[in-house]
Amino acid sequence: MDLQLNGLNAVVTGGTAGIGLAIVSTLAQEGADVWFCSRSADRVAAVEAALSGKPGRVRGSVVDVSVPGKLAEWIATLDAIDIFVPNVSAISSDWDASIDTDLRATIAGVEAVLPHLARSSHGAITYIGSKASTFATPGFEAYGSVKAALAHYMKSLSRKLVADGIRVNVVAPGDTYVEGGFWSHIKRNAPDVYDATVQANPLGRLCTPEEIGRVVAFVSSPAASFIAGSNLLVDGAATVHVHG
Repeated sequence: MDLQLNGLNAVVTGGTAGIGLAIVSTLAQEGADVWFCSRSADRVAAVEAALSGKPGRVRGSVVDVSVPGKLAEWIATLDAIDIFVPNVSAISSDWDASIDTDLRATIAGVEAVLPHLARSSHGAITYIGSKASTFATPGFEAYGSVKAALAHYMKSLSRKLVADGIRVNVVAPGDTYVEGGFWSHIKRNAPDVYDATVQANPLGRLCTPEEIGRVVAFVSSPAASFIAGSNLLVDGAATVHVHG
């Protein structure tokens, strides 16, 4: 299937590791020109070098999205934008970190990018949510709460912006294994919890970042032109409730 991404311009926050890196790589492989950001200059340079052979151009910048104004300043330096993927998350039980990095930064990014998307024929926002937004998360109330709030925000935006030709969707990953990430830490430090989580997943494994990247590329692409306002769980049937 041709996703019709060739020549489109995408912006991805947090694009140097895990799901963010997989999204950047997949979009570039499909021909989109991708701008991404990270707090680490070394990681930005490494990703630019690693993905330099993709069909789409990949360019990175050092941006700490949790610092007020920085994300909007960066977006203002970019020209045409067709796709915005707010991906950065604190993945934290700390309320301040979750509100600053997840909630405030995402809203600031959306507000900054909307004038660009309004000029696009294929405007799309694809927020990287979490299955944790759909059920109780004892011990991680902050994380689950901000993800739920942003799922509501994106649903409202989808109704507001669809008439302007801007599609807004959420891709909500399930338990995803990233080397050096959350589940990697659990595997090392709480192997019983990790094993129980794997066993609880119907597919008998955790998701990979690449699997999320492919879903995001499709949902963000013109090939998914009638998908708007969705909250797409990518969790291998791990959740048992009916998700509205």
